Amino acid sequence: MELIVNLSVISVFIGLWMYARYWRRMCGKAFCQYAAACCGREEREKLMRYAIIAGNRHAPLLYALTYPERFDKARPLRLFEFRGIRCVFAGYYFPQRYENWLCDDQSEFVRKVYDFKEGRDPCRNCFSQAFRVLSVTGDVTAMFMPCSTSRRYHRRFSGIAAFLESGGYARSGLDLICITEDRESKHTSGRRSGVDTANYMMARGLRGKRVVIVDDLLTSGDSLLEYAHNLERVGAIVTGAVFLARTFRMPPPATVRRVVWKHHLSALLTGK
Repeated sequence: MELIVNLSVISVFIGLWMYARYWRRMCGKAFCQYAAACCGREEREKLMRYAIIAGNRHAPLLYALTYPERFDKARPLRLFEFRGIRCVFAGYYFPQRYENWLCDDQSEFVRKVYDFKEGRDPCRNCFSQAFRVLSVTGDVTAMFMPCSTSRRYHRRFSGIAAFLESGGYARSGLDLICITEDRESKHTSGRRSGVDTANYMMARGLRGKRVVIVDDLLTSGDSLLEYAHNLERVGAIVTGAVFLARTFRMPPPATVRRVVWKHHLSALLTGK
């Protein structure tokens, strides 16, 4: 009889535990869905915290995308150093697979990156802010990252080259390199590090010039280092690099959860 009672008690506890887990999971799912439906960061923050605490597996992804600056040492429009090169970028770029999870302002900036790539928008405001943060004094020349084709190179950079020169930020170095042949685009190749990028020649007039490298996107940094090395080989002095965007790299879920608990405890203490 005693054994039957004990088994009954254990069964009740197991049932309650499973019931609690079920509702915890359902609450986490609901919080995450409501957070994803919000367009602004402030509306999302508390909902995402609750979803992560409830154990929802999608919530860490949503939180990291909403607050990328909490998981990246480099911040938009702040000077940072990459392998000895002073760099600045205007905002974060998020790969296409995350487009349905972004806030409105993030989606707008990603569209701006695509428009710049296609030559539809020179993004003057973004680059002017980045150049002011880089704060290079004296006579400098903007050297634009070579593209896969000459047509794409001039379409992408002609507008911003003219703006930087007319605004006094930097002389245009658009014509100081020549694209000698078409090559496969890194973006479409699927193997960025394996694509031969040496499809250009540099003018002798680069010797002794102080240059700032300008490009649309900083991802791994391999192209930046290669281009900087080639510029220095012909005698140019690389004083910095300016990018429209930096590709955001998703942190591990455990890192996100640790940051969320830190902010959650802080919010509890401050009553927010």
